[in-house]
Amino acid sequence: MQRVLHQDVVALARCLLRVPMGTRKAYAARCVEVAFAGDMWRRAVGRAHPLFGDGTLQSACLGLPRAKEGALDEPEYAACWITAIYAVLEARLAAGAGDAKR
Repeated sequence: MQRVLHQDVVALARCLLRVPMGTRKAYAARCVEVAFAGDMWRRAVGRAHPLFGDGTLQSACLGLPRAKEGALDEPEYAACWITAIYAVLEARLAAGAGDAKR
């Protein structure tokens, strides 16, 4: 997966707002997996995958339903941000701390 920027977290948090609270962690992890797959495809083929995107988390979320962006002082939206960031951190740690781009 490519580097995670602000817009990537926003995209995933907006998607998470559209899914039931109890499924958000798994949904976020799956989106991160899709971003990793998109990046692997992009590196191998030289262009974005038609479904998985270009390896960014934002592109992995493009075809998914998204809510409007909230404010960080809205508890549910803030919780979605936290879930998104944890999903990225868990994936990076699983890939190995020294492997920032897996």
